[in-house]
Amino acid sequence: MSIPAKTDPRWQRALTGAEPQVSSLATRLLLKRLRDDVRLDPGRLGKSATELHQFFLANAFAARDLPAL
Repeated sequence: MSIPAKTDPRWQRALTGAEPQVSSLATRLLLKRLRDDVRLDPGRLGKSATELHQFFLANAFAARDLPAL
């Protein structure tokens, strides 16, 4: 499965919209932390979305969670 570009809106939507239902514990933990960061400081949205994108690029196992985003 191809990882969407860093500019794809789903990265930011995953951090601000309804909580995605993902199967991987690592993905859930990262999403929880990043969503909390953005909730506390909305100015971190871009940086957090980039971190989420990088996580998916670096971890092939996370690809199964992409449809949930």
